[in-house]
Amino acid sequence: MKKPTLQSREAGAAKLLQYADNILLKMTENADLFPEPDPTLAELDTAIAVFREAVSEASYRDRRKVEVKNQLQAALREVIYGLSLYVDRVAQGNPATILAAGFLPNKDALPTGVAPKPTDFRVELPRINSQTVGLRVKAWLPARVYQFEYRKVAGDDDWKTVLSSKSTCVLKGLEKLQEYEFRVAYIGTDPTVTYSDTVRSYVL
Repeated sequence: MKKPTLQSREAGAAKLLQYADNILLKMTENADLFPEPDPTLAELDTAIAVFREAVSEASYRDRRKVEVKNQLQAALREVIYGLSLYVDRVAQGNPATILAAGFLPNKDALPTGVAPKPTDFRVELPRINSQTVGLRVKAWLPARVYQFEYRKVAGDDDWKTVLSSKSTCVLKGLEKLQEYEFRVAYIGTDPTVTYSDTVRSYVL
């Protein structure tokens, strides 16, 4: 069954913006096919605009502006991913409907069933005083995306989610000397979510 494809992370800012612009254009033109997009097209429009501006400002190679650009690029990818799930539900495997939304259909693939429990999940601390944590899990080829989650052990009930097209993820800006717990799930064609074992670590 056909699915909407996502832009490769290696595609670069220009191709990502071109892909996002096409999705916005096509879903606007074919609003009768996609009456209640989630995220909304207004959210996509805003994500495109702020990322395009950040790309322009980062051309001067200011390190802070480059970091802002990278964060906004990830945010735009998340909006596109959310829309791909919506289009997938509407299209029900129809490649014409997927194309009408501005996405490209993927190649036919065999059903993967329920995603397995992730294994070999690791938490890595790159360096002291960085307030950064690296997450790594054994890759699963049928995964459409990797859903990393984290929260503080004390006083944080809700898990925060970071989606990645790769089996690795870097979390920045965590609170120093706080203990966090982390988990990950493979997201495939089946909506059932199976989490890895939870791993705890202090942030340095």
